[in-house]
Amino acid sequence: MSSPSSLKLLAIKSLLKDEALSIAALKTLPMELFPPVFKVAFDGKQTNILRAMVAAWPFRCLPMGALMKTYDLEILKAVLDGLDMLINQKDRPRSCKLEVLDLRDAQHNFWKVWAGTEDGVCSPNVVSESQPVMPHPIRQGKQVVTVMMNLSLKSRDLCKSLKYFHSWAKQRKDVMQVICEKLEFGVIPVYSSLNILEVFEPSCIQELAVKACWDLRTLAMFAPGLGQMRNLQKLLVNEIFTPLKWFRNREMKEWWSREIISQFSHLTKLQHLYLNGVFFLNERLDQVLRYLESPLETLAITRCKLSESDMRYLSQCPSVSQLTYLDLSGVTFLYLSNPLLGRLLERLTATLQTLKLKGCMLMNFQIDDLLPALSQCSQLVEVNFVHNFLSVSSLKKLLLHTANLRKLTLEMYPAPTEVYNDTGDVMPDRFVQHCSELLETLRGVRESKEIYFVSKRCSYCRGFCLYS
Repeated sequence: MSSPSSLKLLAIKSLLKDEALSIAALKTLPMELFPPVFKVAFDGKQTNILRAMVAAWPFRCLPMGALMKTYDLEILKAVLDGLDMLINQKDRPRSCKLEVLDLRDAQHNFWKVWAGTEDGVCSPNVVSESQPVMPHPIRQGKQVVTVMMNLSLKSRDLCKSLKYFHSWAKQRKDVMQVICEKLEFGVIPVYSSLNILEVFEPSCIQELAVKACWDLRTLAMFAPGLGQMRNLQKLLVNEIFTPLKWFRNREMKEWWSREIISQFSHLTKLQHLYLNGVFFLNERLDQVLRYLESPLETLAITRCKLSESDMRYLSQCPSVSQLTYLDLSGVTFLYLSNPLLGRLLERLTATLQTLKLKGCMLMNFQIDDLLPALSQCSQLVEVNFVHNFLSVSSLKKLLLHTANLRKLTLEMYPAPTEVYNDTGDVMPDRFVQHCSELLETLRGVRESKEIYFVSKRCSYCRGFCLYS
């Protein structure tokens, strides 16, 4: 015997075989049947029915993003045509309540339960798995509908669907708003990255990730758009380089760098900041951090050159006083004043959970300045000191000063300098001997959950020796 849900599905498929009848039936179709009918029409790419259903949608939100694995141009056109029908209606039927077309992939619950609340408005836990921290501003005027989307741009050019949407939305800015909470660039675009912002409300972008290796000029041209993202909470910039033809032009490089740095005065809401390989940060760190309204939770400045004045500012900066995550991997401390990093850690003893100082050229004479503050960081869950130059004696001190750090679950330390021969290669027997000795030292003061000692890269096989 067929289940009720199977019989309902068969009835819906039978109805949708007659397109004209299906569209005419929408006027009397019960609200609770709209989601299953829409889903079947979507799966069958019945664009005319989808168009009519959008214009008659009885819920406040249409979470279509959960149905789309990729953008289908014909389905997208049909849905946007349905929005046009809605926008152009002088007297919207009371049964049609659509206000938000959600193209984000975050609405699975709606289609599973196939229902909203009593008055047909999607409940908060169905409409969005993650409600925005700040309410999105509603523009004044005759706005009819809001489109929600997140963009991850991994091709050098926009796909046909996004090109179509961009053109469509640009022509309707007076009657709708497009909200993009998360924007990611995975490659250097051949189009103007600034133009993509024309259809969005920049103040609604909460996360921006430039994951591709952009050149300085491209980032500078995008900078005015960055400055408009006044509610940005998370910023990631990964590896900025100077094109060869501009490499010797100091004046142009300086102008581009100032154009980018100046935008941070508008980014007062940042909570998570990741800057990797950003060479123009040197001597400018204060201009990045001084405008924040509340302390950062995450700060990752990796593979960057920081000056003495940068580190002095960082050790005193109010905006880093409550960090839970600090990553300064690849920042060289060899020529900086020893106490500055220790002073920074002193201010984070109550909050810091993750500390990464990988490849910072920390030497024996520097580690003593870190230990008193490190031993008080009672919330630490993860530490990483790999690829620094520490002896067995210094590593024993380091491990002994973690005696009270009972929450540590992942620890990574460099192999001691004594395990290398004169040419810098690992001597296996000595590697095992010293790492075993260090592990016994740690076990004498506390239990470890996951701990590794890692050598530097081998000049022959290009691999690492690992002891755990």
